Amino acid sequence: MLNVDKFLKQNGMNKSQLAKKAGLKQANLYAGLRNPTLQTIQKISKALNVTPAELLAEQDSNKSIKGKRLGKYSKVKLNAIILCYGEHYEPSTLQELINICKTLKDKYVKIEED
Repeated sequence: MLNVDKFLKQNGMNKSQLAKKAGLKQANLYAGLRNPTLQTIQKISKALNVTPAELLAEQDSNKSIKGKRLGKYSKVKLNAIILCYGEHYEPSTLQELINICKTLKDKYVKIEED
């Protein structure tokens, strides 16, 4: 989920104005804020005059990945988007990235062995 409220305030815009400036229908903007595609992130960040990394940095970084406990790298902040075999991941800490990599390794090593 994208958090654009800070940037809307900085730009003196509301979500309706953002949708128009980003070239999105208002319903598509709201869907894009909850579950954005890379294209939507680029459109919104351009309309708000921020980088995609700045837009993503506003997300909650204290979440665990699929129920996994955060480890010793949980305080190392990270902005990343991982797309692997059609699945989308957005780790916000180094520990989340490690957890995602372990999960993907386990998942795809098993597929290759079969």
